[in-house]
Amino acid sequence: MVAPAVFRALRKSKTLRYGVPMLLLVVGGSFGLREFSQIRYDAVKIKVDPELEKKLKENKITLESEYEV
Repeated sequence: MVAPAVFRALRKSKTLRYGVPMLLLVVGGSFGLREFSQIRYDAVKIKVDPELEKKLKENKITLESEYEV
């Protein structure tokens, strides 16, 4: 008998209906942004293979030469 009354009161509560989902969105968004920004900083730390870097420096392709072809 008490349970239906409690559920009805919880359904009518604007704090639980709108406030809690908003709070979860803000907190969850904060954690999501932290993960994405960490990926950006991790990508900067990755070193390029010296052989690949050497090949890239030797290959002199300009925008104009690619446009003419």
